[in-house]
Amino acid sequence: MKKTVLAGALSIACFTGGFGLQANAQVNTQVNVQEVDVASIIHPKQAVAAVIPLQSMTYQDLYKKLLISKLAIDERGIVTTKNSITAKFSVDPTWSAQEQKEFKELYGNAMQIKFTPSGNSFKGEVLEKGKWLPLDKEDLNDIIKEMFEDEPIDLKPGGYFTDSIGHWAESYIQVLYQFDIINGTSATTFNPNGKVTRGQLASMIFRAAGLDVKEDYEGPASYKDLANFPGAKEVAILEEYGLLDIFDGANFEPNTPATREEMAYVTAIYLEGMGYDVSKVSKNNPFTDKSKMRQETVEAIGLLKQLGVIDGVNGQFNPKGNLTRAEFSKILTLSLVLLDDEE
Repeated sequence: MKKTVLAGALSIACFTGGFGLQANAQVNTQVNVQEVDVASIIHPKQAVAAVIPLQSMTYQDLYKKLLISKLAIDERGIVTTKNSITAKFSVDPTWSAQEQKEFKELYGNAMQIKFTPSGNSFKGEVLEKGKWLPLDKEDLNDIIKEMFEDEPIDLKPGGYFTDSIGHWAESYIQVLYQFDIINGTSATTFNPNGKVTRGQLASMIFRAAGLDVKEDYEGPASYKDLANFPGAKEVAILEEYGLLDIFDGANFEPNTPATREEMAYVTAIYLEGMGYDVSKVSKNNPFTDKSKMRQETVEAIGLLKQLGVIDGVNGQFNPKGNLTRAEFSKILTLSLVLLDDEE
């Protein structure tokens, strides 16, 4: 009999604060707009990770912290290049007309703060009236303190993947890396456009579910080709929970690239197994190529589409296409956010 409730579930509460960076600004209307304190425009209750004194925070740590912030995940307010990070804080529509006017006179529709490497740390600039102006050490310290309130989220070593800087999925990649769900292909590379194998898909879902081989393993999987696969016990546990029913052959083929419909099925079952109430969500599948989907994946794909976790191109999902590491990083991160929101 298959198990129906996932044991040892990941504490999604760790995302509280991890996605806590807010761009709520408070402009001091009593002073000349030229004297607006940049640090005061960032909400004092922001939270991403533990405060690190500016003098000991590296540029790479700043990069990683910003990428797991709400500003990056929800608002897409972080822009990175090989040599800089720019944080964009938008006008708050709840401000008074005068506050919005003064903000826009200085910063336009968004205040931009650019960070660049400087020795073992970094320096900062703010864009005012079209010109980049340097921030002195005191202002920069104030901004960093406002951005990173004391929260129990410690950065893992590594994770500065040079081949993912500026990639559309870099925030999703960083979130999963920080929560031990994914790894790079080396200490400095992630290979975002590489294919996800069935074995890798199983490993990432296993970690996201907070399962433990020592506690949850009850016996080998039914698949016949796992003798030399390092994740054989993980596969066995996931099979017991019913997450791998889409792989219904005699062999699991762990090194075969996973298809998009296989990923969708596994992710949908994962969400349900983690307690997400899928009964309240439409499972309507709007993709024009659903006739090419395996019948058991049609509703799973529809569910993820309605939840905003997946999308297609020109109305098609391409169910038999392969999944990239970047694509699944986004899909799994958004799934975790859904679980956090429901909790």
